[in-house]
Amino acid sequence: MNVLIVDDDRFVISALEQKIDWNSLGIQQIYSAYNIRKAKKIFNETTVHILISDIEMPQGSGLELLAWIRSEGLNVQTIFLTNFADFNYAQKAIELQSFEYYLKPIEFDKLELIIKKAVNKVKLTQIKESAIKVGHYWQQNKEELVEHFWHTYLKNNDSLPSEELQEQLKIKQIDYSMHDCFLPIVLDIFPYTLVDNKEIISIINEENDFKNRLKSIFVETFEKTSIHLDGFLELNKNKDEYLAIFKLLDCTSETSSRKLISSCTQLIAAINKQLNCDVQCGIGAISSIDKIPSTVKELQVVSEETVDFRNKTLVLERSKKDINKYVEPNLQLLEHHLETSNRLSFINKCSQYLTNLLNKNVLNHDMLCRFRLDITQLIYTHLKKKEILANKLFQGKIGDFLFEQSSRSIDDLMIYISYLVDVSLDYMAFTNSQKSVVNTIRDYIDQNYQENITRTSLAKIVYLSPDYIARFFKKETGISLVNYIIKKRVDIAKDLLTNTDLPIHVISDKVGYGNYSYFTKLFKKETNYTPVDFRKVTNSKSEN
Repeated sequence: MNVLIVDDDRFVISALEQKIDWNSLGIQQIYSAYNIRKAKKIFNETTVHILISDIEMPQGSGLELLAWIRSEGLNVQTIFLTNFADFNYAQKAIELQSFEYYLKPIEFDKLELIIKKAVNKVKLTQIKESAIKVGHYWQQNKEELVEHFWHTYLKNNDSLPSEELQEQLKIKQIDYSMHDCFLPIVLDIFPYTLVDNKEIISIINEENDFKNRLKSIFVETFEKTSIHLDGFLELNKNKDEYLAIFKLLDCTSETSSRKLISSCTQLIAAINKQLNCDVQCGIGAISSIDKIPSTVKELQVVSEETVDFRNKTLVLERSKKDINKYVEPNLQLLEHHLETSNRLSFINKCSQYLTNLLNKNVLNHDMLCRFRLDITQLIYTHLKKKEILANKLFQGKIGDFLFEQSSRSIDDLMIYISYLVDVSLDYMAFTNSQKSVVNTIRDYIDQNYQENITRTSLAKIVYLSPDYIARFFKKETGISLVNYIIKKRVDIAKDLLTNTDLPIHVISDKVGYGNYSYFTKLFKKETNYTPVDFRKVTNSKSEN
């Protein structure tokens, strides 16, 4: 806390500085000025809490200084010292809200008591100002503070004891009681699109502020209902899962499930239109604040287990599935559709199977995954019969991503199955034209002859088994793969020997043979010349 002493009498200032026990009063810094001009300069440079000032001074009165202080909006406790018991002075000092008006000569023990009271007044004022600032901060950031409370509260593994929870609410100035009722709603977002089986596009990015846009749609949809959105949290970023916490405005009146479903249906339609993505709503059970963490955990478990189409509203507390044994689909019929390249019938049969389980109320996460496994194995087995390496064909980010998403809804599983079928049928059509495969292999060898090319490495390029590649390549071209690669490399070496001055060991490296002796042996076998002799012969011919 700082004090400024203003008096044109240097002896008065010196006496005050030396005879008042400032440390015991909690004063850290004492400033002094002999006129108003210097006093204003100090005010502009530092914070002054208490002003002790003479009234009558040659270059301006202490009353003028206080008037300036008030005009600047500074909250300073002012003690006037004067030799004159002038009523007008006293009246003006009161108008300017001075703290005390003290007549000289100074009795230091009495003045010290006055300063002590001024110090206490400053402390009270600081407490009030701090409370006002906290109040303003709370009002301006209420929404964020409440949301932060929910995030922290739900992050704990167990619910807080009632007394501790009430204490936390009191500290954070959140106006919740143990009798308030809350409704959790889980929102699953499906923001991705598969384009031409080659690219995954997501509508979510940092620039479009997706979460806040989603939250504003919630607020707009439920603004005329009997529930108020109090928290909106991202539950699982990898699954685009959000949690909305609603407070019931009146716990005594029943909240109709039909009305909630209707509001969620409107919410889904708004998200479809404004954010251009699919969504699924899961309505949880109404709970008191101390039960909300366990309710949300249960809601997440039920939401994970419940399988339906996208853009549906599910009342998850009612979603009790009948326990049935998994019955596999007609795999023979599905395989026949693959064999005949009947994509539409294959997809329709899969969709009918899943819809039938859903209508019987027996479709759950486990059953969905079993069906996915059967279909995947069926497609992989069929491809193997065609000598196609399915694990290589579907290797990559797109296949991995679609597989991960496929258990979220019937739509997502059908997107994954459609992807498997489309890619399989397209590639089987490609391999049926062996000339196309041969051309692909030739192009690869022609462009990468300097690499270590094997049947296995070529199999990764065309997703076919190495033995199968070797068989049909020789059948189509009349030359084995190994001999085709050797011939290509030797042809390139011949060109380099004829048209460049590169050393032979460099040419050997350039055509993929790090071993110079082996290169010489192969080259002679193909041309009847060593590389050295071939260069001499070609140079001699060109000279002649």
